[in-house]
Amino acid sequence: MRKHTIKTPLALFSLLCSPALLANEQLTDNTPRLTALSHATLMLSPGEVVENATLLIENNKIKAIVKNNDVPEDAYIIDLSGHTVYPGFIDPFTDYAIEYEREVESTSGPVYEIKRIGGNASNGAIHSEMQWFNYVYPDKEQAKKWIDNGFTSVQSSYLDGIFRGQGVALSLADKKANDIIYKAQTNQFMAFNKGSSIQDYPQSLMGSMALIRQTFSDAKWYNENKNKKSISSNIVEFNIAFERLADAKKQTFIFETKNLNNQLRAAKLLNEHEYNGSLIGNGSEYTRLNELKSYPFSLILPLNYPAAPDITDGDSEREVSLSSLRHWERAPSNLAMVADAEIPFALTQHGIDADKFWPRLKLAVTRGLSQEAALAALTTDAAEISGVEHIAGKLKSGYMADLVITDGNIFKDGKIVSMWLQGKEQQVVNRDRSLLDTPYQIQIGELNFDLAIEQSPKLSGTLSSGEQDISLANLDYQSGRLTFSANLSEAGIEGVSRFTLWLDKQGVRGRLLNANNQTLPFGGIKLEPIATSDAANDKALENVNLISKQTSPNVAYGLSAQPKLDKVHIKNATIWTSDKSGVLANSDLIISKGKIEEIGQDLKTPSGYSAIDATGKHVTAGIIDEHSHIALNGGTNEGTDAITSEVRIGDVINPDDIAIYRSLAGGVTTAQLLHGSANPIGGQAQTIQLKWGDTAEQMKFEGAPASIKFALGENVKQSNWGDDYTRRFPQSRIGVKSLFSEAFNEALAYRKAQVNYKKMRSSERRRTVAPQYNYRLEAIAEVLEQTRDVHIHSYVQSEILMFLRLAEAYNFKAGTFTHILEGYKVADEMAKHGAYASTFSDWWAYKFEVYDAIPQNTCLMQDKGVLTSINSDDYEMQRRLNQEAAKSMMYCGMSAEDAWKMITINPAIQLGIADKVGSLVEGKQADIVLWDNQPLSVYAKVDSTWISGRRYFDREQDKIAQIEVAKERAALIQKVLLSDDAHKQGETPIDLTEPEWHCDTHFNAWQQSATGAL
Repeated sequence: MRKHTIKTPLALFSLLCSPALLANEQLTDNTPRLTALSHATLMLSPGEVVENATLLIENNKIKAIVKNNDVPEDAYIIDLSGHTVYPGFIDPFTDYAIEYEREVESTSGPVYEIKRIGGNASNGAIHSEMQWFNYVYPDKEQAKKWIDNGFTSVQSSYLDGIFRGQGVALSLADKKANDIIYKAQTNQFMAFNKGSSIQDYPQSLMGSMALIRQTFSDAKWYNENKNKKSISSNIVEFNIAFERLADAKKQTFIFETKNLNNQLRAAKLLNEHEYNGSLIGNGSEYTRLNELKSYPFSLILPLNYPAAPDITDGDSEREVSLSSLRHWERAPSNLAMVADAEIPFALTQHGIDADKFWPRLKLAVTRGLSQEAALAALTTDAAEISGVEHIAGKLKSGYMADLVITDGNIFKDGKIVSMWLQGKEQQVVNRDRSLLDTPYQIQIGELNFDLAIEQSPKLSGTLSSGEQDISLANLDYQSGRLTFSANLSEAGIEGVSRFTLWLDKQGVRGRLLNANNQTLPFGGIKLEPIATSDAANDKALENVNLISKQTSPNVAYGLSAQPKLDKVHIKNATIWTSDKSGVLANSDLIISKGKIEEIGQDLKTPSGYSAIDATGKHVTAGIIDEHSHIALNGGTNEGTDAITSEVRIGDVINPDDIAIYRSLAGGVTTAQLLHGSANPIGGQAQTIQLKWGDTAEQMKFEGAPASIKFALGENVKQSNWGDDYTRRFPQSRIGVKSLFSEAFNEALAYRKAQVNYKKMRSSERRRTVAPQYNYRLEAIAEVLEQTRDVHIHSYVQSEILMFLRLAEAYNFKAGTFTHILEGYKVADEMAKHGAYASTFSDWWAYKFEVYDAIPQNTCLMQDKGVLTSINSDDYEMQRRLNQEAAKSMMYCGMSAEDAWKMITINPAIQLGIADKVGSLVEGKQADIVLWDNQPLSVYAKVDSTWISGRRYFDREQDKIAQIEVAKERAALIQKVLLSDDAHKQGETPIDLTEPEWHCDTHFNAWQQSATGAL
């Protein structure tokens, strides 16, 4: 007897939920599908082309390349004769399909700390723990703006914060999230902009760079120490943001910046840590190619061509810089120049409207970008940057069937007719209807007619013979069959005729039913377009004849070439040595190889040297400014904490600042760029030489001692900052001293912990959590060890005395008190300690703590043995420091020689560079200035300024440059005015509206960057 099994509901449920049934719950046909795209031109990869071949697709992958079109019998064949198949394009910088919105708390007043939730970082701009594949949700409409341009996949991330999290590589196919993720974890995304973080720190560009540097260090320390079974009481707290940076060396950091200076800063920062990177470009790369090429990073370049500057009237024209006119003309050449420099790059649609992408890329091709380089930027290079080079970017067996099919050359006049995403076709132009795009010639008896069909907005067409056009009526088209009617009476065929035509790749065949219902067969051929020469196809637009200059920096008065080392004999001058030799009348000075070779009288001009007759003229050492804020980007203050010794002015030098050139015209050759005075312990300073046209790194004074900005007084205590600033310590002058003591004690403990750890046996170190490297405390420890000099903002005598005593208590020497307008009251104590003074000539009464300032301050301090200098602390005053020094001659009878030393050798001593510059002594660096008059005179003008024997300013050359700048500007304005609308279109750049920096300038760099500046 047969047993019958009765399935219980539970058993039935188990059966229904079995994997086998779930896999086929929609009755999916899993039979492999084979599609052959035959007789096509296949762009296998950049530079590798196969003509008249077949691409074989199985399911969602490329199965094979069949070069002889020998197609398997079971394949579905699509004839692509006359078409080109490209690998699908890849955009490596997008925020596509990231379904996420960061919650931002409502706050008022400064925010010093954020909520620590789930092991997050302590700074609200660090989100390296985020893995964006968790938030992928496809969006068909959003994907269309890429698909329409030939893109089949992208790399995406949520674009907010400094450390933004790990990106994801995605197909643009219309499928669920699980099916479109090509690589779940690609690259870490980064920026300088802190984005939506409510935390005040960082508020400056240098603060962002310091935070990145500290985060890299902390992540390395965390991942080296998190699993140590410590024999001490130290426990490493869990930090998922640091944990996700464990394999930072193996990752590529996609770093977004908004301008070229920041792009180079990002490169330097990544290179400093030996990390891999790809830098988001800005369109100005052509101006610094050598610098970019020195770093091992690829670029991701947008096609953000600038709109023509507004020059509609004289008032608006005056606001337009020469550099913006140059960039308008040259931006379309950027890609070609980057490619010629052999810097690998990919392209992105980021930052522009999608419909602008191909017109701009085609313009770049007419400007010299090779089609091979353009294709690589869209495919192989983009795939490598996105981490999908093993499945995308080529037509290759095993790769995803992500394809772009075009009618014609896409980099010239070709059009996209079909897209394949994961083996599924999306026809951009109905393949069947594409036959209607071709003009035909048909012959009816003895008559020849040209047939032309328009598809948009509805079917229409004409039959033409000579100059006669006959409109068609009742048009209909289905699967290669075209029907219409036409009155051909004027052509000799009476009445209305009805036509039926069959179109194919070879031509046309058809029949005509005339007014007598007689059938007349006819044939026809395709009309091929008139061939044009390559020169005609590749013809550049009018703009190809570039009239703008490219200089370094690429602004007005930039240099076309760096100045060469001069070999010069200056004869018969009055030489101000700023040394024990004093002022030498009727004397000569010879320079070569960047050094002062000889000083004397009636010297013989060596062979090969140029001679300058300086009769009636004066020669001095280059002027040195102990306290300056020129040539910076993104803020001179990181005022968000009381101590920010980790930030570095050297990170944010702006080599494009015209103030550099102007200061050279005033005889200044060296300046110390100081952090502002918003906090008691500010950032690290940077001494630079004003080498106009050199890079930011080349401007740094090699061998200058490290220094830092401290500050006393009214600015730092915050009690007058407003009602929102009442929580940060210190709030009083007396609190400033306590803050210093606490910082010094912490730095001592920090250094002691490092020393003790190094003394441990290696076996003990392996079990002990290492001291955490702290850039903030490291700089303070260097002060205590006297390897970093202090330049301290100061005004009133009580605080000056406080800091002298504090320095002595901690056994270090206070360096230079800058401003120090009450220095005359404590000059004895300063001299005894060995401190220096750098002051103003005659500034007083501009705020309460300078009410006791007097213009005799310089003389009184110097008479007491305090080495004194005059500084500018002002964007404009730097180029008039000779006159500022001269004021002490008027106010307190200082000698001319001593007054001149206050802006040459004295600041050189204060900056620790007196062995190289600051005086005219044989063997020293040839930083010299030739004046047309006594240098302390208000009538004195600089003829020439040399730095290390290179002439960076020459007044005669400047006169020529003024004429050339005016001519170039006028020519570019005319070019704009004569250009058509197409050439004028682009994104209107948002200028970087940075102020002229001063000690107390408060500036939120990231409010600026929200509008595109940084």
